[in-house]
Amino acid sequence: MKNGNLKIVNSSNYFDDIICICEYSGVIKEALIRYKFFNKPSYHRTFAQMLYNKISEMAEWEKVDIIISVPLHCKKEHKRGYNQSHLISKQLGKLLGIEVSKSLLVRTKNTDSQSLLNRSERLQNVKDAFRVTNVNAVDGKSILILDDILTTGTTLNECCKVLKNAGASKITAAVVATGRKF
Repeated sequence: MKNGNLKIVNSSNYFDDIICICEYSGVIKEALIRYKFFNKPSYHRTFAQMLYNKISEMAEWEKVDIIISVPLHCKKEHKRGYNQSHLISKQLGKLLGIEVSKSLLVRTKNTDSQSLLNRSERLQNVKDAFRVTNVNAVDGKSILILDDILTTGTTLNECCKVLKNAGASKITAAVVATGRKF
C-alpha cells in the first residue's frame, strides 16, 4: 500500500474506512509471524508506533471515542499468552490518548484458525462468533477497531457487523498489514 490509507467502497463491508500501513510481505510478514506465533509480544510497541504515525496525520482521528481490538477466544489467548491485537491497541490508545476496551467485544466461539481456511469456510467459521457486552457503551460511538493482519477481511468484518448492529455510528478499521489489493 503506497498511501497507507484505504477507503473501502464495497457495500458488503461493515466498516466505514480502513487504515493499513504495510503490505503483508517481506520483513513485515516475518515480523508479524514472529509476533503472533513465536512469543514476541514486545513487537507491539513498534506496530503501535507505526499505526500512530499514520493515524495522527489524519484529520478526523480525534473524533474516535474508543479503540477495540479483534478479540481472541479465551482458550486461544491463554494458549498464546496474549492477544496480539489488544497489545497494539493498548499502546496505540496511550499514544493517541483514547480509551481502549478489551471487554466490549468478545469472541463467543473458539473458531478454527482463519489462515487454514478458504474464503467461504472463513465466513462460516466466524459467523456469530462475536458479541457486544454493553450496547449502551457502543451506541452512537465512533470506534477504531484494530487487527494485526487483514487477509480476506471476514473476521474484521464480522466484528464490525456486530458493532454496527449494536449502534456504533462509525467504524474505522486499522490493520498493520494486508495482502489484499484495493
